[in-house]
Amino acid sequence: MKNTDKKAYLKWGGIICLAVLLSGAIAYHLFFSSDLPLLDIQAGDIQWDKKTSCIIKCNNQNYPARIKYRGGMSRKYTKHSFTIELDGKVALAGLPQDDDYILNANYIDKTMMRHKICYDLFREMNPQKNIAAQCAYVNVRVNGEYEGLYVLMEKITAKKAGLDKKDTMSMLFKDPPVFWGENRITPQEPDNYFQQKYPKIKRCDKTYYIEDFMRFLFQSDDACFADSISRWIDLENVMDWHLLLLFSNNDDGLMKNFYLYKTSSSTPFRIAIWDYDHSFGRDCDNELNLLRSTVDVNKCILLKRLSEIPELHYNAQLKHRWQYLRKEGIFSQQHFEQLIKQNHRLIRNDVRKNFKRWPVDATHYFDASDYKQELDIMRQYMQMRLPQLDAYFDSIAD
Repeated sequence: MKNTDKKAYLKWGGIICLAVLLSGAIAYHLFFSSDLPLLDIQAGDIQWDKKTSCIIKCNNQNYPARIKYRGGMSRKYTKHSFTIELDGKVALAGLPQDDDYILNANYIDKTMMRHKICYDLFREMNPQKNIAAQCAYVNVRVNGEYEGLYVLMEKITAKKAGLDKKDTMSMLFKDPPVFWGENRITPQEPDNYFQQKYPKIKRCDKTYYIEDFMRFLFQSDDACFADSISRWIDLENVMDWHLLLLFSNNDDGLMKNFYLYKTSSSTPFRIAIWDYDHSFGRDCDNELNLLRSTVDVNKCILLKRLSEIPELHYNAQLKHRWQYLRKEGIFSQQHFEQLIKQNHRLIRNDVRKNFKRWPVDATHYFDASDYKQELDIMRQYMQMRLPQLDAYFDSIAD
């Protein structure tokens, strides 16, 4: 080989090697770099029913904490959620300072958005009365292994709900089966049927009060119900909950997946929403539901009685509330698209990493739709649902 040929060979060989190295570096950067916070968790044997000591590293700070797996039906999924309790109050990932957080795996929702969009909408509908967890997207690594993209959520606590702890009539329940009536369900906590979270049930049992509320719902006559319901529960808050159930088509949030709380002796119960992956075109088990079936609010005794007693004029008030929220643009295709785009901008560089770790065609999914296709399902759902609800409320007399 001539010297000139050798030089050309070496030159082009060097260029090719450099190109390969650069492309590899670019691919590495695109795949592993992220603008999202990384929660790097070092823990021993993480368990379901007991918290394990751990260290959570975030933004070059180490935070002692305790951690456990979290979930009921979601335990069957391979990507697990976590409950974390820090030793002190910390503003993790820009959320309000607290010591209790939830790392939601969002495994069944390939958009990673359904919970967050519903929570944001509910607060937006009435910031003074509607409680829902604030959320932030984070990447999670456990003992050196990448676990995926997560939704870091506030935990609904007495503090978050604004309870007056000096008032003996403040209380908080999670998923209380108050709308099931005499059909007793199997409780998650055998000694705490209504899942009282505040005050601790061993310190002050409020079962009698929520049972009184349940008897009122099922046994009071219509005149008594109409006269007293606003003293039991905040009807403005209930209407927003009702409308969000319809808007999202979340049948799973009708009888459960909410907190019921009372801030003081002078305030009625209010509802704080929770767990809204059953929404916007998907059922909670991930089955496609583009309005093949719609939420039946009459299954809930509270909403059924409110709608059926003429003296309350509830249906007309609900119609006016819907029209107001439509006029304000909160319930609109444009606003829904804005929320999708806002969340997409946050996670667009991380969803590919997440789905490489947790493939979109895994066993528990009904289909192999990817992230982009799931966003299209949400958009398609909303294009169908808004005209449907407009027609429904137009049919209600003022």
